[in-house]
Amino acid sequence: MKSGRLGRRLLAAMALAMSVNVFGAPIDDAKALYEQGDYAAALEKLQTLAKRSPRDTNVNYYLGATLLALGNEEQAVEYLSKAESRGLGAASEMLAGIAMSHYNVDLADKHLETWSANLKKARKSAPGSYDDLSSRLVNLRNMLDRVERIEVLDSIDVDSATFFDYYRLSQSAGQLVPPGALSSLISGNIAPFSPAYMPESRNELFWSAKSGDQWQLMGAGILDDGTLDHNSPLFEDVDGNAAFPFLMNDGMTLYYASDGEGSIGGYDIFMTRRNADGTYFQPQNIGMPYNSPSNDFMLAVDEASGLGWWATDRNQVPGKVTIYIYMPSEVRNNVDADNPDIESLAKLNNIALTHAPGKDYKQILQSRLPKKQKQDSGRESGRFAIDMGGGVIYTAVEDFKNSSARSTMLEAMGAEVELRSLQERLDKQRDAYRNGDKTVSNSILAEEKEVDQLRKKIQTLRNKAIRLESAR
Repeated sequence: MKSGRLGRRLLAAMALAMSVNVFGAPIDDAKALYEQGDYAAALEKLQTLAKRSPRDTNVNYYLGATLLALGNEEQAVEYLSKAESRGLGAASEMLAGIAMSHYNVDLADKHLETWSANLKKARKSAPGSYDDLSSRLVNLRNMLDRVERIEVLDSIDVDSATFFDYYRLSQSAGQLVPPGALSSLISGNIAPFSPAYMPESRNELFWSAKSGDQWQLMGAGILDDGTLDHNSPLFEDVDGNAAFPFLMNDGMTLYYASDGEGSIGGYDIFMTRRNADGTYFQPQNIGMPYNSPSNDFMLAVDEASGLGWWATDRNQVPGKVTIYIYMPSEVRNNVDADNPDIESLAKLNNIALTHAPGKDYKQILQSRLPKKQKQDSGRESGRFAIDMGGGVIYTAVEDFKNSSARSTMLEAMGAEVELRSLQERLDKQRDAYRNGDKTVSNSILAEEKEVDQLRKKIQTLRNKAIRLESAR
């Protein structure tokens, strides 16, 4: 009798081991595909697994996460909720994040409470991600009570890689310098996504550079010989990444974006002021509607034109960001907390709600938009800054006196336009590959090689232009 029972137990154990081998490997494969960003392939495997094991916690979690990555939020919530009901904290975290993206602080709080209860039940301490999400939720709730009333003149969706080319600033507002144009001035790992800022005086420069695992804001004066004086970080002991600097005309007020402490999600826009000794006050999050649970960055206020600009990816258009153009005010005026439109005014999902009756905002924008600066008129491909030595920095084709140098620089700029077009095409093919289209792999490899060649060509042409100009 005992040997029979032992045999049945061994058979049961063998069956369990076989089921682990059958089902364990596929979930590992699906998880690997998800982490690689191959969501289409992961989805196919996970849907099959969900049919076999509809109550499996990990299957439901990764299926929900994959659906969310593919933009199917409604179905994602269904599967993530199943995983949460079985005590998975990662599912609660993701569901709270979804709720926050819709500014639903009560629902987000509910998911955090569920997460906390499951942690206590399992006798586990809260991870850092729980504390971070709790902090961001508190910030979000507080900001929704203090939404600034602004008038948005227009919004435009533009390519994320070159969004700052669309900012129209007066000469007195300074210049946004593409990161690729800084190689002659700065050595080091410059943030490829963030423009630098140079005031009208051209006597200092602000940019973002890599420090360890983070991006931090750097600043330096520009000496008479065109070199930078004492490159140094603007802040010490900063939490998170920082980029997209802009200094106001007063020479003290600095706007920038950071995803560190005080952010409600991704990059938020912060403001600080510079002391006479060059140090900065504690940065402050400027709140809503400028900031959102998505990425918000590059706020620039042009006092001469009376226009403000900032960019955001809150509208979730792939490869695009939205630029909002608004009318800044010297005094902050918040929306009444009881206003039924306060959530829409915070999200800016309908800019008409920011308008006052009887105003022609299209006409106001057209009358205030500054004329394109001289350095913009001579080139189609955007701004640049080239150190010519002796304190001279060229920012326009017209600055080149030598005709051959000017022609060479125009050729370099034409190659830059070609490079941006190629990079956009390459990004689309990479997206297609991540979504399961493996037929583009050879094309991706070929175009990556072409990108490298174009970059070398541009640098060669720029160096040639400098040599020709210096020899005149």
